[in-house]
Amino acid sequence: MIQKLCCHYVVMIKNKDAILKMIAKKGVLRNSDLVSKLGISRQAIARHLKDLMREGKIIRRGGSRQNSFYLLNDPKRIDEFSGKQAEFKKRFKALGLLEDSAFEEALKESPLKNLAQDELDILRYAFTEMLNNAIDHSGSKFIDVVMRIGELGVCVEINDRGIGAFENIRAKKGLPGIMDAVGELLKGKQTTAPDRHSGEGIFFTSRAVDRFVLSSNGKRLIVDGRIDDLFVEGARKKKGTSVYFELDLPSSRKLADVFRKYTGEDFTFDKSSISVRLFDSGDSYISRSQAKRLLHSMESFRRIELDFTGVRTVGQGFADEVFRVFAENHPDIDISWKGANEDVEFMIRRSLG
Repeated sequence: MIQKLCCHYVVMIKNKDAILKMIAKKGVLRNSDLVSKLGISRQAIARHLKDLMREGKIIRRGGSRQNSFYLLNDPKRIDEFSGKQAEFKKRFKALGLLEDSAFEEALKESPLKNLAQDELDILRYAFTEMLNNAIDHSGSKFIDVVMRIGELGVCVEINDRGIGAFENIRAKKGLPGIMDAVGELLKGKQTTAPDRHSGEGIFFTSRAVDRFVLSSNGKRLIVDGRIDDLFVEGARKKKGTSVYFELDLPSSRKLADVFRKYTGEDFTFDKSSISVRLFDSGDSYISRSQAKRLLHSMESFRRIELDFTGVRTVGQGFADEVFRVFAENHPDIDISWKGANEDVEFMIRRSLG
């Protein structure tokens, strides 16, 4: 037992030293950078970062813990980081606010004109889509916008004090809970104002940028393009919605490529990719009711890709509802899957006959 504890302690020290060395070498790093490069859990890295800050070796800069940068607690590094960041910050009145005008205002007061055209296209799209959502859906009188640009990239935060994005979806679509609203949002084409919105803004924005975080109603949705994964976690309950996103610089991303990935030959948004594990708190999917929740309002798509990564098993009822019943009732919809382990693959194949 003692030997096991000693080994665990040694691993912790090595991981913490590795984090410190990476920050010292790169100058400034995000939490997600460390996750992708070290291959240890986000929770473990958060503990190591907290220890290093407590020891006075590193400091945190930026917004909340999830949206922060970490750098050495060295006066020279701190001055370098602060000097290379330009910031636009303003509280807008929501009534009569035009998202394009707000973006142009931010553009004039920051060095964003130095971005490449593809980078500027993504930033303009993400900024205006998310600000427009806050204007049209939140019911908030004021909207706070912060945009920072530095050596590592651009980050934008848009905060309102409205009803909350997840609660708005839940209430207007008659869903049983907040997690159901999170799941609906991830499908795409989900909007509470169909006369003014296509429901595609959050879906495409979250996939166009390098990291996207939406916090609302006690939940936080994180779409991390750096490690090609997404998460849902608890968040402190507060009024309104906070949207935060990052675009790394220089960027190889192209907005057209993001649209093309989910667009059919007739240039319509016809594909949805769904992470199955986000539609339940566990890792097993047994019932038909779970399948029906997963497929709710998916009739508008022509291609549905189900990602079973992290799902331990599925039951006969679940598989039958998805791959036989729904498929037979919607023969024009192509359903595919990926990330299935051997047990899940067996149940899917069995339902297909």
